Amino acid sequence: MPLTALPPTTSPPAPNPPNLARRCRLLLALALVLVLASAPTQAQAAGVVELDRFAVVEPYVTVLGASPSGVLYRVSRLHEQRLVEDSAWVKPADGPAYQVDLSFKRLAGDKIFGAQPFGTATYQYIGSQQTHTCSGVPQPVHQFGMVDGVALFASFGWLGENGERVEVSPTGCRVTARYPAIGAEKLIAMDDRGYLTVDPYGGVNGERPLAYRAYAAPTSPRVVADGGYNRRLDGVALSGTAVSWRQFDYDQQPTTHSYVVRSSVDGSKAPQVTRVEGSVIDTAIAGGTTSWIGGLDGVTKSGSVRADGTRTAITGTTRSVVSDGTKFVYDTSGPTQGAPAGVDVAATLGGSEPVTRIASVGKLTPLAEQVSVGAGGVAYVDWQPPAESVNRRLYTQSGSTITLGEQTRLGHGGSYYRQVSREGRRTAYADDAGGLWLVGDDGVRTKVFTSTTRVAILGGNELRLSGSRLLWWKAKYTRDHCEPPNGPPNCDPVYGTVVPMLYDLRTGVSTELALPATKYRAVDLWGNFLTWADAQNAIWRRDLHSGAVRQAKAAGTASVRSVAVHDDWVAWATCQASGGDQCAQSVLGHRNLQTQAPAIQLTSAHTEVVRLSGGHVVYSTYPQAGHVPSTGTVKVWRLGTSATGVVGSVWWRTKFDVHDETLGWVGPDGIARIGPNSPFVAYPKYLGNGHAPASFTPATRTWNPEFGISKALPTCSLTISAGTTVRRVLPCATTTGSARASWDGRDSAGTLLPKGTYTWTLAGRDGDGTLRWWTGATHPITGTVRID
Repeated sequence: MPLTALPPTTSPPAPNPPNLARRCRLLLALALVLVLASAPTQAQAAGVVELDRFAVVEPYVTVLGASPSGVLYRVSRLHEQRLVEDSAWVKPADGPAYQVDLSFKRLAGDKIFGAQPFGTATYQYIGSQQTHTCSGVPQPVHQFGMVDGVALFASFGWLGENGERVEVSPTGCRVTARYPAIGAEKLIAMDDRGYLTVDPYGGVNGERPLAYRAYAAPTSPRVVADGGYNRRLDGVALSGTAVSWRQFDYDQQPTTHSYVVRSSVDGSKAPQVTRVEGSVIDTAIAGGTTSWIGGLDGVTKSGSVRADGTRTAITGTTRSVVSDGTKFVYDTSGPTQGAPAGVDVAATLGGSEPVTRIASVGKLTPLAEQVSVGAGGVAYVDWQPPAESVNRRLYTQSGSTITLGEQTRLGHGGSYYRQVSREGRRTAYADDAGGLWLVGDDGVRTKVFTSTTRVAILGGNELRLSGSRLLWWKAKYTRDHCEPPNGPPNCDPVYGTVVPMLYDLRTGVSTELALPATKYRAVDLWGNFLTWADAQNAIWRRDLHSGAVRQAKAAGTASVRSVAVHDDWVAWATCQASGGDQCAQSVLGHRNLQTQAPAIQLTSAHTEVVRLSGGHVVYSTYPQAGHVPSTGTVKVWRLGTSATGVVGSVWWRTKFDVHDETLGWVGPDGIARIGPNSPFVAYPKYLGNGHAPASFTPATRTWNPEFGISKALPTCSLTISAGTTVRRVLPCATTTGSARASWDGRDSAGTLLPKGTYTWTLAGRDGDGTLRWWTGATHPITGTVRID
């Protein structure tokens, strides 16, 4: 970018939830629920500027494994009350930390391991970033209770489902021994001496005795002494002959405490039982000391117990703990510490022993969700603390050089709605309560809609602000859902009818549009032009001024997922082959309704949204669909041709936009950005429906008309005439696409003009040509105003 694959044109294109689990919901979310990953910072193309690369988000660190060779840890962020994986790092014992792929989730000995569900195990040696893959050998058994692809490993490698011992080396993997098959029991812990299995079903009350098998005597399992503390045990750690786990205190209701149990696999020591406050999630062993992490009511409460029963505690900072064999390696996370989050090493958690910081983690940049670009201004939704935010930045563009103004936070966006649209001097957005707002660059705020339970709420579709209109969606209340487990008085309202609405900025009134739209609600607005797809997948365009309707695409069986309109052009994306509700194969098309030439089409993968500028169709493709995170590609398609070009990589399912020769999107690193498109020629257009009051009284106020323009208009004038005599020429140049003028009723000499009707004429130009009507007509843009 600029997109050299697309040469400049030389002429304009043709005319949408009180017990222990509840009290610990946040803690468990922070510790266990880990989802969508973002990629490292991508290289920037020429002219691209980042909108929100601010280090403002607190990181959460999870230590995944440790040994004398090093430490593996993961950095995450809180996003919609879940932890979102951001990056994974290895800190060698003798060197600086380096980043590794997020698929690596275990460390054993001198290696890190990764395994996807039903996939192939991979490994790297600490200090080397060469990835080794084992095929043709049994894959590792997943840890009991884990369904997210986490398997168990030892420094030699892993165990297969049928008891195969798979050893790894720099040159490959091989089966070196066979132990009894895991069978109906499940693997729950292993190290270099042996492994533990557990009955996944347990006894009547959830009893789960642990069985230990040493590699040296695998056919002679031993039942681990547990003192009766084995109900639904979890958080198991194994270190030589020592083993630890946790059991909730089920004798107390509600359950607010846990038991941390330490025993031996050879019966050499009786179980040591420690009752601690909160829900313990995991345990670890270092020498004669046992540590745990847990919490209550969203506050972490972690600690250690020595062999003599002496306890230490640490509150509110630690969410993970492992052992490197001699000491505990744990995270310090959260904004209350006054120091960066990081990875620490100590003999106990919260004890008086020295603490060594081995890795620090700085604050993270926010994750953006959507970008909307207008002339001279861009709005975006991202997760800047303390909540999802709607932000605006003004910009100037000269060729491929973009200069940004300061960020202004407009409000909190809703995690469900994520709707924003930028046009002219205004930004429309949906707040976290389902309210719809218009915010001017002058700070004036207008409430367009307030969601009301069991009446109507804001629909989950996109906003489109253009000229003096705002296209938005309303979901009407239809009934209550009272089926089990819901029932009076806990019925849930259902909003089953979603309708498009058109808000007039001049009058402050919203009108429901009677459109036979498809289930994907494919509707778009550009000035006075409204386009939509009907239930038969035909596409239409209506001139809201004249009422004229034209058909852009005939009916068909392929569902229309998205439509876009700009000038004489209409573009669309249809789903040709569907996997579930995802479009595996898309067919894109665009057509000029002025020339009525046949549509031009191309095929794409998983394209659900198209955008239009005066020179391009902008769309995204993804290598896979469904709910699996993936990185897509934003592309541009030159109008009237089959030529396409690549803009850059886009983060999974985020919203991109285009205005004239400026593109906006969210990269795979979650950063919102804008950049220049390849140049084209498109005349500036008056979008119609301008706000020009019919009359005014100079003694009490001025006449302040506003006209929506399709792009920035560096040369603009509003001429006031009486008959053929010019009385005043008012400047109205705009960098925002909103041309404004102010008239006090006086002529160019400063004389107040008499009462009567005067003619105004709007004219302007940019480097592409002179201002025209939205239809492309070239006759003067005129109207009248009366002085009272």
